[in-house]
Amino acid sequence: MATNMDQSNNLVIGNGVTFKGTLNVPKKATIYGTVDGELTAEEIFIGQSGKITGKVTARSIEVEGELHQVIHCRDHLHIRATGKVSGKLEYSQIQIERGGEFRGEMQQVGAAPVYPPNTASTANQSKPAIANPQSNSAAAPVSKDAS
Repeated sequence: MATNMDQSNNLVIGNGVTFKGTLNVPKKATIYGTVDGELTAEEIFIGQSGKITGKVTARSIEVEGELHQVIHCRDHLHIRATGKVSGKLEYSQIQIERGGEFRGEMQQVGAAPVYPPNTASTANQSKPAIANPQSNSAAAPVSKDAS
C-alpha cells in the first residue's frame, strides 16, 4: 500500500496521449506522449517518444525525447543522446551526452561560484568594479588638499 501512496503524486502521460493546458505535479512527471502548455513538477522525465512544448519548471529534468520553449531547471538538466532541447533555458547544472542537442539561449542560475581554498579569501578582499567611481569621487578632495 505504501507503493500506491508514493506514486499518487506522480503523473504519466503515455505514448499517443496528447495533453494541452497546465499541469502541476507534486513529484515526478513522466512524459511519453505530447504536452503542449505549462508543466511544473519536482522531477520531469521525457521518454524518447515524449515531447513537451511550453513553459517547464522543475528541480531536475531528464530528456530522451524533445523539450521546447521556456525551461527553468533549478538543479540538474540531463540531455540524453537522443534528447533535443530548444528555447530559453535557465539551469543550475547541465549534462549533455554525445548526440544530445541544445539550441537556443542558456543561462546558468543559482550556482555558487567555486573558488580554490587559497583564492576564496583573496576574491573576498578584492574590490568590485562598481567601487571605482566611489574611489574617484573620494580622490577629488584628496587632490584638492594636495594642491
